[in-house]
Amino acid sequence: MTINPHWESFASELDWFLPANKSVQIGALAPPGGWRPSEPLTRVFPRLSELLAKAHTSRVEIDDDAYVLFSWQGEAGVSSWLARPPDSTTDVPLLPAHRTLLAEFGGVTERSGEPDGSWLMNSNESLTLNEARHDASFIAEYSWAFEEVPGGIPIQLADYYSISREANGNDTLCHRRTGEVLLFAPDHSFEHVVPLPGCPPYTLYRIDEAPTFTEWVETVARQWLEAL
Repeated sequence: MTINPHWESFASELDWFLPANKSVQIGALAPPGGWRPSEPLTRVFPRLSELLAKAHTSRVEIDDDAYVLFSWQGEAGVSSWLARPPDSTTDVPLLPAHRTLLAEFGGVTERSGEPDGSWLMNSNESLTLNEARHDASFIAEYSWAFEEVPGGIPIQLADYYSISREANGNDTLCHRRTGEVLLFAPDHSFEHVVPLPGCPPYTLYRIDEAPTFTEWVETVARQWLEAL
């Protein structure tokens, strides 16, 4: 197996992610510059494009599933994103800006060396097509929380899909057409969110710094850029 110190750093932090029965193939560590964003991606997501262009890259195969490890050598050590490959599948109705992103970057499945305060913390997957297949219909299970809200749940659940879901059930949602971002957070201590008007605590929120999909992605990228 190729000796790849950035992968070794990732794997040692996430040892639970790679049990012994998994087949893992790791490529060589490529220096920054091997991955280059297109002009359309840079125009829509300048910070994300800058972050990914600064990354070392490594090809990874786990049980025949392909990934790319984007990794950065910072003052505190190596940080990384294990990403899906680009995906141009059109069977899921996505915001056009998200589709532009997925055509070049497949989203984050796991992370290591995560900076404090990252919005990706505790997430399962973020920005992947796999995650986008989940709409907001799960909120119907919490309809009891909206009993005092006139008309009940104030959004059309099928109009929103997941862009980042935490293990505790918190889910960042994006409107398929407008790009509006909402957070459903039944378990949180966030200070950067405000309740959606009329909604009770621990249900639907707007995010102060990121009311739209593009702003959410760019804020996440800034959080990681500032930690390098």
